[in-house]
Amino acid sequence: MLRLRPHMLLFVLVVFLSLLTLSPVYAADPPRGHSCEPDRLSGAKVTTSAEFVHRGQANSVLTSIADIKIPAGWERTPDLLLDTHAPLYRDALRCLLGKGATVQAYLHGEPYEDREWRLKPLSVKLSGAWVAVHYEAVNWVQALGTYDVGLWTLTAGKDEWEIRLRAPPSLAEATWENVRVRLGGPAAMSAWPPPTLGGDRTELTWHNRTQIALPGVPDVAFRPPAAQQWAAVTQTDGDAWQAVGVFGASGAFSGVATAVLAFVAGRRLRRGMGRPPLPAEREALRGLYAWSLILALITLVAYMGDDLYRLLHGQVRWKGEYESTVDLFSALFVGLVLCFFGRLKRWLLIVVSALAACTAFLCVAAEMSGSGLLPTSDGEVRGTGMGLAVLLDSLPVFLCCLGMVASGQRLLVLGGRGLSQWAQVWVAAAATAMAMLWAFISLDRSWERRSWLNDAVPAPVHSPWLTIYDSWWWWFPADVLTALVDIALFLTPLALVGALRVCRAEQHEADSFTPNAAEKSVFVIFFAIVVVPDSAWYFGFSGYIATLILAIAAAWALLAMGLSKSVLEQPTEGNSPLGTVISRTDRSQWMRLARHYRELQTRLHHPGSGSAAEQAASQEAVEREIDQLDQCLPEGVRPVDLPFAIGPMATWWGNACRCALIACIIGLPATGLMYWIDLVRGDSWSVMAENPTGFLQAVLDVVYWHVTWVGGAFFLGGLWRDLPGRHGPTKAVYVSVALAVPVGFQQLVAQITGDAMPDTIAALAAFASVMTCTGLVMDLQTFQSERRYWPSNAGLVMYVYQMRFASVAFGLAQLVALATIWKAFKEGGPTAPPPFR
Repeated sequence: MLRLRPHMLLFVLVVFLSLLTLSPVYAADPPRGHSCEPDRLSGAKVTTSAEFVHRGQANSVLTSIADIKIPAGWERTPDLLLDTHAPLYRDALRCLLGKGATVQAYLHGEPYEDREWRLKPLSVKLSGAWVAVHYEAVNWVQALGTYDVGLWTLTAGKDEWEIRLRAPPSLAEATWENVRVRLGGPAAMSAWPPPTLGGDRTELTWHNRTQIALPGVPDVAFRPPAAQQWAAVTQTDGDAWQAVGVFGASGAFSGVATAVLAFVAGRRLRRGMGRPPLPAEREALRGLYAWSLILALITLVAYMGDDLYRLLHGQVRWKGEYESTVDLFSALFVGLVLCFFGRLKRWLLIVVSALAACTAFLCVAAEMSGSGLLPTSDGEVRGTGMGLAVLLDSLPVFLCCLGMVASGQRLLVLGGRGLSQWAQVWVAAAATAMAMLWAFISLDRSWERRSWLNDAVPAPVHSPWLTIYDSWWWWFPADVLTALVDIALFLTPLALVGALRVCRAEQHEADSFTPNAAEKSVFVIFFAIVVVPDSAWYFGFSGYIATLILAIAAAWALLAMGLSKSVLEQPTEGNSPLGTVISRTDRSQWMRLARHYRELQTRLHHPGSGSAAEQAASQEAVEREIDQLDQCLPEGVRPVDLPFAIGPMATWWGNACRCALIACIIGLPATGLMYWIDLVRGDSWSVMAENPTGFLQAVLDVVYWHVTWVGGAFFLGGLWRDLPGRHGPTKAVYVSVALAVPVGFQQLVAQITGDAMPDTIAALAAFASVMTCTGLVMDLQTFQSERRYWPSNAGLVMYVYQMRFASVAFGLAQLVALATIWKAFKEGGPTAPPPFR
């Protein structure tokens, strides 16, 4: 194993910090020997359009498309064929498109950054006497304000939005063959000049216009759909509605509601004991209660802390801007809380506390001195501060990751069987390194997009690279805080599972063949907060409360249906459930009974050789024996139903763990599918690659979907003996239907309001596929002792199901799931999700 000495580690660290402090090398201005007067491009032809997409989007999307045909004799035509980083190429495009900043313009205060997105690169093609330039740009209206997108400028106001053409000065005398505005639903309130024609009320077109150099011509005003308008209002800085929007109270609601329900589950579990809890049970419940309070606290800090700061800032009128410092301190606070809750060793707690205290001291000192040492200070970061900014912002990431690993082990009540302290430190360090590496790479990609047409500013001059570098790490604590808290939310399933494992009644009650009433309540809450997605957003506000109510109602309805149809809930002669009697019987006995019953059925349908009288007598004997077996069980229950009803394990807890383990393996392809749909499909990866917290978002997406499958399977296995349906795939279909109730409601409301409609259909299909496959494997493992009698697994499947309804349910579920997934692949997805900021 390779070991690095301390002085070698120090050398590597110094080299890394030196690389971070290097800013891009800036070249001199390109020569400007060519003129950019309008008469030089009077023969050019332009076609441009602005198209809005509102319906089905969280935020309205504006796409600008421009096709410019330039005479091949234009002096700058050769420059357009150069590399995209060549100064002459950028200068020619600045002339043609009328955007981008030169050194002189930047020094005179013009903005240097171009915030539009180009999901498709600008193309230049030489064709005979013409040069064709195709230019597409897109942006998301995430807040009210002004957006420059391609050749268009959008002003999003509270009442109306106004879209106007921004004609480049060099194309003032060109022929604008086709200018089109597609409003995507709403009709125009005003349009100037009057359009030549339109496909309908939402599409306006102007043909063959010249002398279009006047700014803002054409100009169209319209009122956007209410859903997207309110989504922009709730994300606008300074607006009163921002505090209750997606980055305020609505964003915090999911975590707070999860914390409240987890606390209720713990109280219900405690009351269901009917006796004083044992020390291990008391410790598990105390951990669940504490985690519920901590989850609510850190969620409010992450989503409402900046709102509280802005409120105090407006009242006190501080001179400086301390929002980044507040976000950094909030992230450090969350990390320390998680570390202390995870009960790290004392020396490690002292170390992390000292690191947090030193960081706070440096921030205060840099703020008071006004130096550029840290991005949180008023001065722009430079020199050594560029490397120190990365290390400073990495500390809260490390503390939160370390705290989450330690907290997860405590909540699972592993009893010292988890990772060692050093292993936890290394896991947290690896996750932090990946997160910071992604953030640094995404900064470079973002810089390339924003400065795509600009002259490089010489190094002695105040560098725009330093400005964006300082801004990037200034906002990073706020960005990473919400991502880390969203990941910490998934410790709640561990808390519920840990408490249920320690406090379950079957450990002390011999005839507890299924969860008691209190434990069923915990499973219902588990289903609502773990399995059901929290993606309901309407008009910029959270609709999660309706999702929770429907999820809880659907889960209870499923259990109520199972109470009357479940095999083990059927009453016996003593009016006690069949499961109580079966639980006292050795497993091998009812397995032999089921095998004997199937042998009798085979003999009944396939009589042996002999005379007709002998065959009739043999069949009568078989029928009498079958009747005797049926009379030993409640009406409608056959001996062959017992193995399916009980499951492969001896206890319901064993069934829950086995089912979750099966789904953890079977669900891997489904997780990959949903990851591709969410973050890779279409243009999603281009946006994801510039997300400063992209690595954490990818981890969150993988954890989210895999926990959904595993949580659904844990619910299926834990209530295996209570669910309707006599076979595993049938039980899984019922669970999928229960999930479809709240998900279908979300889809219905989104269709009515025109809000964002995430890929709920594909997710539901993937869930049904994973659950039915898990149910099939559970049934096969139930009859694993019969495997030696069959030459292949296919033969065992045929023996287990014998072409019954379960086979049909499994086949139909898989066909529907595959058809839905194929549809998602074939049709592609909607417009890429809005960028993080």
